[in-house]
Amino acid sequence: MMVEESSSIRLRLQDRINNLPNSVLHHILSFLPTKTSVHTSLVCRRWRNLWKNLQTFNFCDNSHYMIYDEDNIKQFLCFTVFVNAVLSLRRSRDTRKFHLSCVHFPSDPFFAYSVDTWISTVVGPQLEEFHLTLHCLDGFAFNLPQSLLSCSNLISVSLSGNILFQLQDSSGICLPSLKVLQLLLDMYLLDLNPVNIFLSACHVLEDLEMSFTHESLAILRVPTSLKRLKIMVETKVGACLEIDAPDLKFLSLTNVTISHAATIGNLHKVEEAFLDVLPTPESESVEPLLNLLRALSGIKHLELFSSTTKWLSAAPTSDFPEFHYLLHLQLFLLSFNFNFIFDMLHKCPILQTLITFNDKMDPSFDSSPAYGWETKPQSVPKCLVSHLTFIKFEAYLGHSNELEFIGYVLQNGLVLKTVLIDDFYMMNQPEEWKEKIYDLPRGTMCQLKIH
Repeated sequence: MMVEESSSIRLRLQDRINNLPNSVLHHILSFLPTKTSVHTSLVCRRWRNLWKNLQTFNFCDNSHYMIYDEDNIKQFLCFTVFVNAVLSLRRSRDTRKFHLSCVHFPSDPFFAYSVDTWISTVVGPQLEEFHLTLHCLDGFAFNLPQSLLSCSNLISVSLSGNILFQLQDSSGICLPSLKVLQLLLDMYLLDLNPVNIFLSACHVLEDLEMSFTHESLAILRVPTSLKRLKIMVETKVGACLEIDAPDLKFLSLTNVTISHAATIGNLHKVEEAFLDVLPTPESESVEPLLNLLRALSGIKHLELFSSTTKWLSAAPTSDFPEFHYLLHLQLFLLSFNFNFIFDMLHKCPILQTLITFNDKMDPSFDSSPAYGWETKPQSVPKCLVSHLTFIKFEAYLGHSNELEFIGYVLQNGLVLKTVLIDDFYMMNQPEEWKEKIYDLPRGTMCQLKIH
């Protein structure tokens, strides 16, 4: 009886799907990998040619071959036959979305010709999304076709792998609709000049994510239209950022250099920032970092990574900017310097969440308990009395200065609801320290959790 009911339910579900209009079925197929969409032609006669009306294609060669040999050439040949068949048998010549991910050997004419042909086939006035991932394994790079840079309706572009921009100027670039750009460029000797030329022509770009490796310090200039920016430099060499983005709301910088010469401004709308920034090799002056933090006058969520907190801790307290709207602060520390933490709290009057993380994996981490109170504080930070409800200590070391700081916030945190201490049992004599912490006097009945 149960088997019959289950079979009946499946039949009713199939009937409901088959009764959907073709336009709805085309829309459903557009979310599937193209190989899966083509396989639906086996469902029944009605589905036989549905995929041929697709204007969205997602081709992914799932082979994980790392060497150029006969077997890998055969695998790519099979992939090529499939892509060519789909693009030639489709009924619509217009392509709205195109995703391609495959291994590429630019030194082999067959590989180069295939990828060039596919891109040339889909480039056109109707193209809205273009995502290209190429794993080039022979040390060469793929030269991006110029035709792609003049698609008037292109909204989103993602380029990943060994891909080169060959641009002398921006005269051949026409991307009036491009709003989302992802450049994950796996090039050790990346030249940022063509990238800057390309970015200078993206006048309405709102979302930019970049990841690249650089050999020497160079300037990166980003469009003023941005609302979201994420940059990751894969080496500590960094890249010197110039930014003036009055509408930017999200900022994430990893191994990015901030210098005196860099233009940093109009960041007052940024609400969320993740900063792993570096000084230039020529100067350890903290003023460029202070200028960046001053520009983030409207920030609500701020995470400062180890390189940044180390750099900032060298600044006089009086030079710290005040974060009038900051609600969430996370500090990655190379030593538990609670004078620095205390000074930061004084600059965040309405802070609600504080997280500290002892970055023990960093080679520069100092595990010695060297930083206690320089002088006893004369006043309690305003946020601790009126707004700070959650504090988390991650990678707790169990030093006396940490215990002293925990005791201070427990006693003076008048609105604290939760204090969480993580990695507690990785230290020596955890039960003894646990007893010491639970015995600390508290200014409110906050919940103390030790893990």
